[in-house]
Amino acid sequence: MSDKLLEQADALMRRRVFVAGANSEPAPAPQNQHRAPATDSAFEDVPVLTDVVAAQEILPQTDAHIRQLLAERQQALTQEIETWLDEQLPQLVIRAMDGITDHLIALLANRARDDLLPRLEAALQAPEAIKAHADSTE
Repeated sequence: MSDKLLEQADALMRRRVFVAGANSEPAPAPQNQHRAPATDSAFEDVPVLTDVVAAQEILPQTDAHIRQLLAERQQALTQEIETWLDEQLPQLVIRAMDGITDHLIALLANRARDDLLPRLEAALQAPEAIKAHADSTE
């Protein structure tokens, strides 16, 4: 595989001059090469960069365009989140409040049975005990 890759690189370098101002003849093929030399037609589909554009010329325009796209995407995402919250939050709050209400009622019933009921029974028995005690002392 590396021989094939080297052959492709050699063919590409023979077709194009990569160093500015270099007009030298292509280097001879290695003598111990076992494969037939590649033809230019075999590598017609290899893309070659013919125009060099400085990155500094492209970046400011690209940067502004990317920033604009990001701002638009951020605005769209913000709108979708707000819409989703408007739809979902009321239902979730109602469901949570129902659960809290059920839990609160269960807690109050348990505490009333455990704490309030004995106090009420004691409060009802106290007048009877006082009346019974007053009757026995007379």
